[in-house]
Amino acid sequence: MLNNSRWKIQKGFVVLFALIALFTLSSTISWSKDLSCSFKLTILYMNDTHGHYSSEQLKDGVYIGGFAKAMTAMERVRKANESEGRMTLTFLAGDLFTGTAYSAVFKGSLGVKLMNVMGFSAMAVGNHEFDYGLQNLLRKLEPSMKFPLLSANISYGNGKPVFKPFVTKKIPNSKRKILILGLTTVKTPELTHPRNVKNLVFEDPVKVAREILEKNGKDKFVIALTHIGVDKDKKLAILCPGIDVIVGGHSHTSVLEPLKLDKTLVCQAGAYSRYLGRLDIDIKDGQIESYNGELIKLDENIPEDQQVATIIDDYKRKMSPFFTEVIGSTKINLDGSLSTVRSSSPSPLGVLVAYVMADSVGADAGLVNGGGIRDGLRIGPITNGDIYAVLPFQNLIKKIAIKGSDLVTVLGHSMELPSRSGGKLQTYGIKYETSDHRIIIKQIGQKKFDPDEYYSIAVSDFLYAGGDGYIEFASKAKNVSPDGLPLNQVFSDFVRKNKEITEERLRSLHIIKN
Repeated sequence: MLNNSRWKIQKGFVVLFALIALFTLSSTISWSKDLSCSFKLTILYMNDTHGHYSSEQLKDGVYIGGFAKAMTAMERVRKANESEGRMTLTFLAGDLFTGTAYSAVFKGSLGVKLMNVMGFSAMAVGNHEFDYGLQNLLRKLEPSMKFPLLSANISYGNGKPVFKPFVTKKIPNSKRKILILGLTTVKTPELTHPRNVKNLVFEDPVKVAREILEKNGKDKFVIALTHIGVDKDKKLAILCPGIDVIVGGHSHTSVLEPLKLDKTLVCQAGAYSRYLGRLDIDIKDGQIESYNGELIKLDENIPEDQQVATIIDDYKRKMSPFFTEVIGSTKINLDGSLSTVRSSSPSPLGVLVAYVMADSVGADAGLVNGGGIRDGLRIGPITNGDIYAVLPFQNLIKKIAIKGSDLVTVLGHSMELPSRSGGKLQTYGIKYETSDHRIIIKQIGQKKFDPDEYYSIAVSDFLYAGGDGYIEFASKAKNVSPDGLPLNQVFSDFVRKNKEITEERLRSLHIIKN
């Protein structure tokens, strides 16, 4: 009797498992049948353009990069795709502006106008989109965009999304859709002035992406448009296998060919409008059957699109009287490259900026984050436009008093940051050494260092508010001055006053060693 009962139970389980298997198989067959639609897709992409809308002249006189060349390359691909029935999407993966005089003057409006004309399909929110304030972004720029501005992991304190988390686009001749979601770096509150993102919450991109895929990703081809950096993109690809393509930005990485992690393709197109990325994909039964990707170099072989070039020229004329005014000159090349100003080694330009800050408020020393310096000064005339290219942010100078031991902590934070991090500090008036990952300060200004003494330091309001993770200023400083003059204005005044920057002058100021 017992054996008979056991047999009945076992038989019941067999039937149950058979039914489950049959249901699963029928569901799979039905799903695959629905996904039998195949299509061809090309993704064109740029990222981290940072206001580099114009072509730039190299030392040999050749002009490269810029939105007018990018438009020519885009139109060539689109026309070819149209003739063969291939779908084309065009993306920008964040940081449209901040970095040139165009941004300082027009605060992103020129970039948006150009993107509208160029036919972009969507844009991810980058950390620098907040640089001119949240209201500038939400009330002035976003309403004029003819493309969606996407970020799924930014919300208000009450949980309401600030931007569209994702959009869908219909695949031609199919019931299926493409889902495009946006993601932004959680480091944004450290990378823009904290007041620009006050009361905003930046959630973990992986967590948010998983939630979106679970609720909305079924039976869709998924593209993640991200501004989190290539290393984070790789992590996203591994932890969110439902994403088919990641078009990324933030790390300024030139991914010459798409990276393939399991079934996900990861792309990025460098920075400063030097490249247009292209990814051709053939999709069959919902899966990537084949692909080919490249970065199209926007060099002398690509002519400028006249419509886009004319818009840029019109805006250039609008700001021409001020920005073309020559205010001085330099006889020494002051390199502003990332590898130079975002380094633990002193950069002549970085030290000069820190000196100008300290001198303007009568402080013992000055500190500037390398990420605040976006260009260099080349031998020859210096214009207002050059100053705004070097210092495009509207950072205000503050004078604070900070204890010596806290300053050691600040410099230690800078030392531990990876090379090329925007938080790397350039200093003036501080003599220090490093030994076994320790900071040893010898002298500040004309005073011998004492860890228990307070010293006057010039910093930007960005650093004071905790930018780049420097929380010590607001929490430990005393005798904090009100916000002072903009740094770019003070630096401009220095150039006007000195008329000519020479090696001898920099040596006399102890900016470069004798």
